[in-house]
Amino acid sequence: MRFKFITLVLLALCSSCLVSTARAGEAFVFAAEDSWPPFARADGTGLSRTILEQALAYSDSTALFITVPYARALKMAENGQVDGAYNVTRQKNTVEKFVFGSEPLFQASASFYYPVGSAFDYVDVQSMPNGLDIALINGYEYGDTFEKQRKRFREVRVANQRQIINLLREGKVHMAIMFDDVAAYTLQAMQLPPDAIRKGSLNHVSDIYVAFSPTADNLDTKLKLLDEGLRKLKQSNDSQ
Repeated sequence: MRFKFITLVLLALCSSCLVSTARAGEAFVFAAEDSWPPFARADGTGLSRTILEQALAYSDSTALFITVPYARALKMAENGQVDGAYNVTRQKNTVEKFVFGSEPLFQASASFYYPVGSAFDYVDVQSMPNGLDIALINGYEYGDTFEKQRKRFREVRVANQRQIINLLREGKVHMAIMFDDVAAYTLQAMQLPPDAIRKGSLNHVSDIYVAFSPTADNLDTKLKLLDEGLRKLKQSNDSQ
Protein backbone atom coordinates (compact mmCIF):
# COMPACT_ATOMS: atom_id res chain seq x y z
CA MET A 1 0.00 0.00 0.00
CA ARG A 2 2.81 2.36 0.92
CA PHE A 3 4.54 1.63 -2.40
CA LYS A 4 1.34 2.43 -4.32
CA PHE A 5 0.96 5.70 -2.42
CA ILE A 6 4.53 6.76 -3.23
CA THR A 7 4.00 5.81 -6.87
CA LEU A 8 0.85 7.93 -7.07
CA VAL A 9 2.64 10.89 -5.50
CA LEU A 10 5.49 10.61 -7.99
CA LEU A 11 3.05 10.38 -10.90
CA ALA A 12 1.24 13.46 -9.64
CA LEU A 13 4.50 15.36 -9.34
CA CYS A 14 5.58 14.34 -12.84
CA SER A 15 2.21 15.38 -14.22
CA SER A 16 2.54 18.73 -12.49
CA CYS A 17 6.01 19.19 -13.98
CA LEU A 18 4.70 18.45 -17.47
CA VAL A 19 1.89 20.97 -17.11
CA SER A 20 4.31 23.56 -15.75
CA THR A 21 6.70 22.93 -18.64
CA ALA A 22 3.90 23.22 -21.19
CA ARG A 23 2.92 26.58 -19.78
CA ALA A 24 6.46 27.90 -19.52
CA GLY A 25 6.64 28.91 -23.17
CA GLU A 26 9.89 29.43 -25.03
CA ALA A 27 12.79 31.87 -24.84
CA PHE A 28 13.07 33.73 -28.16
CA VAL A 29 16.04 35.76 -29.39
CA PHE A 30 15.31 38.30 -32.13
CA ALA A 31 17.49 40.61 -34.17
CA ALA A 32 15.67 43.95 -34.20
CA GLU A 33 16.31 46.49 -36.92
CA ASP A 34 17.06 50.06 -35.89
CA SER A 35 15.65 52.31 -38.63
CA TRP A 36 12.00 51.73 -39.47
CA PRO A 37 10.08 54.05 -37.14
CA PRO A 38 7.47 53.87 -35.74
CA PHE A 39 7.71 50.08 -36.16
CA ALA A 40 11.39 49.85 -35.16
CA ARG A 41 13.36 52.71 -33.64
CA ALA A 42 17.08 53.20 -33.11
CA ASP A 43 16.85 52.07 -29.47
CA GLY A 44 15.13 48.79 -30.40
CA THR A 45 11.65 49.85 -29.31
CA GLY A 46 8.71 50.24 -31.66
CA LEU A 47 5.29 48.94 -32.63
CA SER A 48 6.66 45.65 -34.00
CA ARG A 49 8.41 44.81 -30.75
CA THR A 50 5.27 45.67 -28.79
CA ILE A 51 3.21 43.33 -30.98
CA LEU A 52 5.73 40.52 -30.50
CA GLU A 53 5.90 40.94 -26.73
CA GLN A 54 2.11 40.99 -26.41
CA ALA A 55 1.69 37.95 -28.66
CA LEU A 56 4.32 35.90 -26.83
CA ALA A 57 2.86 36.80 -23.44
CA TYR A 58 -0.09 34.50 -24.20
CA SER A 59 2.26 31.50 -23.92
CA ASP A 60 4.41 32.94 -21.11
CA SER A 61 7.28 33.10 -23.59
CA THR A 62 10.11 35.60 -23.25
CA ALA A 63 12.05 37.52 -25.89
CA LEU A 64 15.52 39.04 -26.04
CA PHE A 65 16.04 41.75 -28.66
CA ILE A 66 19.41 42.58 -30.24
CA THR A 67 19.27 45.91 -32.08
CA VAL A 68 21.29 46.09 -35.31
CA PRO A 69 20.88 47.50 -38.84
CA TYR A 70 18.31 45.63 -40.93
CA ALA A 71 20.79 43.94 -43.28
CA ARG A 72 22.76 42.71 -40.27
CA ALA A 73 19.57 41.43 -38.63
CA LEU A 74 18.80 39.31 -41.69
CA LYS A 75 22.34 37.96 -41.80
CA MET A 76 22.21 37.02 -38.10
CA ALA A 77 18.98 35.10 -38.69
CA GLU A 78 20.35 33.44 -41.82
CA ASN A 79 23.48 32.34 -39.92
CA GLY A 80 21.49 31.02 -36.96
CA GLN A 81 22.89 33.57 -34.50
CA VAL A 82 19.32 34.48 -33.47
CA ASP A 83 15.96 32.75 -33.76
CA GLY A 84 14.75 35.29 -36.26
CA ALA A 85 14.56 38.85 -37.53
CA TYR A 86 11.35 40.80 -37.94
CA ASN A 87 9.72 43.40 -40.19
CA VAL A 88 10.49 41.11 -43.13
CA THR A 89 8.41 40.89 -46.30
CA ARG A 90 7.52 37.35 -47.32
CA GLN A 91 8.58 37.15 -50.96
CA LYS A 92 10.52 34.79 -53.20
CA ASN A 93 14.04 35.74 -52.13
CA THR A 94 13.24 35.70 -48.40
CA VAL A 95 11.28 32.43 -48.50
CA GLU A 96 14.40 30.81 -49.97
CA LYS A 97 16.41 31.70 -46.84
CA PHE A 98 13.98 31.81 -43.92
CA VAL A 99 11.02 30.04 -42.37
CA PHE A 100 7.78 31.98 -41.94
CA GLY A 101 4.76 31.35 -39.78
CA SER A 102 1.21 31.71 -41.04
CA GLU A 103 0.42 34.94 -39.17
CA PRO A 104 1.90 38.33 -40.16
CA LEU A 105 2.60 41.02 -37.59
CA PHE A 106 0.68 43.57 -39.69
CA GLN A 107 0.36 44.98 -43.21
CA ALA A 108 2.29 47.97 -44.54
CA SER A 109 1.97 49.92 -47.78
CA ALA A 110 4.90 51.41 -49.70
CA SER A 111 4.76 54.10 -52.38
CA PHE A 112 6.99 55.94 -54.82
CA TYR A 113 8.39 59.26 -53.57
CA TYR A 114 9.98 62.05 -55.62
CA PRO A 115 11.72 65.39 -55.15
CA VAL A 116 9.12 68.16 -54.98
CA GLY A 117 10.11 69.67 -58.33
CA SER A 118 10.26 66.36 -60.19
CA ALA A 119 7.95 65.72 -63.14
CA PHE A 120 8.25 61.94 -62.76
CA ASP A 121 5.07 60.12 -61.78
CA TYR A 122 5.17 56.40 -62.53
CA VAL A 123 2.16 54.16 -61.94
CA ASP A 124 4.17 50.98 -61.37
CA VAL A 125 7.67 49.50 -61.54
CA GLN A 126 7.18 48.18 -65.08
CA SER A 127 6.58 51.70 -66.42
CA MET A 128 9.82 53.06 -64.96
CA PRO A 129 12.64 53.60 -67.51
CA ASN A 130 16.05 51.99 -67.24
CA GLY A 131 18.78 53.81 -65.35
CA LEU A 132 16.70 55.60 -62.72
CA ASP A 133 18.52 56.42 -59.48
CA ILE A 134 16.33 55.01 -56.70
CA ALA A 135 17.00 55.53 -52.98
CA LEU A 136 16.37 52.42 -50.87
CA ILE A 137 17.32 51.02 -47.47
CA ASN A 138 20.11 48.44 -47.19
CA GLY A 139 18.68 44.94 -47.22
CA TYR A 140 15.01 45.95 -47.51
CA GLU A 141 12.57 44.07 -49.72
CA TYR A 142 10.22 45.98 -51.99
CA GLY A 143 8.01 43.24 -53.40
CA ASP A 144 8.48 40.49 -55.98
CA THR A 145 7.72 42.81 -58.91
CA PHE A 146 10.50 45.21 -57.98
CA GLU A 147 12.86 42.31 -57.28
CA LYS A 148 12.41 41.07 -60.85
CA GLN A 149 13.02 44.54 -62.31
CA ARG A 150 15.71 45.91 -60.00
CA LYS A 151 18.68 45.28 -62.31
CA ARG A 152 17.32 47.94 -64.66
CA PHE A 153 17.87 50.67 -62.06
CA ARG A 154 20.74 52.25 -60.15
CA GLU A 155 20.02 51.57 -56.50
CA VAL A 156 21.31 54.06 -53.95
CA ARG A 157 21.17 52.02 -50.75
CA VAL A 158 21.46 53.88 -47.45
CA ALA A 159 21.23 53.04 -43.75
CA ASN A 160 18.21 55.04 -42.60
CA GLN A 161 15.04 56.86 -43.60
CA ARG A 162 16.41 60.35 -42.96
CA GLN A 163 19.10 59.76 -45.56
CA ILE A 164 16.46 58.86 -48.15
CA ILE A 165 14.48 62.02 -47.43
CA ASN A 166 17.62 64.15 -47.64
CA LEU A 167 18.60 62.57 -50.96
CA LEU A 168 15.15 63.41 -52.34
CA ARG A 169 15.16 66.97 -51.01
CA GLU A 170 18.64 67.60 -52.42
CA GLY A 171 17.69 66.12 -55.80
CA LYS A 172 20.46 63.53 -55.68
CA VAL A 173 18.17 60.68 -56.76
CA HIS A 174 15.27 60.50 -59.18
CA MET A 175 12.97 58.80 -56.70
CA ALA A 176 12.67 56.50 -53.70
CA ILE A 177 10.42 53.75 -52.43
CA MET A 178 9.32 54.27 -48.84
CA PHE A 179 6.76 52.68 -46.57
CA ASP A 180 4.07 55.29 -46.09
CA ASP A 181 3.74 55.25 -42.30
CA VAL A 182 7.52 55.35 -41.99
CA ALA A 183 7.84 58.28 -44.40
CA ALA A 184 5.18 60.26 -42.53
CA TYR A 185 6.74 59.51 -39.13
CA THR A 186 10.25 60.42 -40.28
CA LEU A 187 9.16 63.69 -41.89
CA GLN A 188 7.48 64.69 -38.64
CA ALA A 189 10.56 63.68 -36.63
CA MET A 190 12.69 65.86 -38.94
CA GLN A 191 10.22 68.73 -38.39
CA LEU A 192 9.42 68.81 -42.09
CA PRO A 193 5.96 69.28 -43.64
CA PRO A 194 4.31 66.30 -45.39
CA ASP A 195 4.88 67.97 -48.77
CA ALA A 196 8.67 68.26 -48.28
CA ILE A 197 8.79 65.28 -50.66
CA ARG A 198 6.14 64.26 -53.16
CA LYS A 199 4.24 61.02 -52.73
CA GLY A 200 3.34 59.12 -55.89
CA SER A 201 1.59 55.85 -56.73
CA LEU A 202 1.46 52.77 -54.55
CA ASN A 203 4.30 50.31 -55.14
CA HIS A 204 3.01 47.41 -53.05
CA VAL A 205 1.30 46.32 -49.85
CA SER A 206 3.26 43.83 -47.77
CA ASP A 207 2.39 41.42 -45.03
CA ILE A 208 5.17 41.94 -42.49
CA TYR A 209 6.52 38.85 -40.71
CA VAL A 210 9.12 37.41 -38.42
CA ALA A 211 11.67 35.57 -40.57
CA PHE A 212 12.90 32.58 -38.57
CA SER A 213 16.26 30.91 -38.98
CA PRO A 214 15.89 27.35 -40.33
CA THR A 215 18.32 26.26 -37.60
CA ALA A 216 16.51 27.92 -34.67
CA ASP A 217 16.12 25.70 -31.59
CA ASN A 218 12.60 24.26 -31.18
CA LEU A 219 11.62 25.96 -34.42
CA ASP A 220 8.24 24.25 -34.87
CA THR A 221 7.22 25.05 -31.31
CA LYS A 222 8.27 28.67 -31.62
CA LEU A 223 6.40 29.09 -34.89
CA LYS A 224 3.28 27.62 -33.32
CA LEU A 225 3.47 29.75 -30.17
CA LEU A 226 3.97 32.97 -32.12
CA ASP A 227 1.18 32.19 -34.59
CA GLU A 228 -1.22 31.35 -31.77
CA GLY A 229 -0.27 34.49 -29.88
CA LEU A 230 -0.72 36.72 -32.93
CA ARG A 231 -4.15 35.21 -33.62
CA LYS A 232 -5.24 35.78 -30.02
CA LEU A 233 -3.89 39.33 -30.07
CA LYS A 234 -5.77 40.10 -33.28
CA GLN A 235 -8.98 38.63 -31.86
CA SER A 236 -8.52 40.71 -28.72
CA ASN A 237 -7.99 43.90 -30.72
CA ASP A 238 -10.96 43.16 -33.00
CA SER A 239 -13.26 42.74 -30.01
CA GLN A 240 -12.36 46.14 -28.54
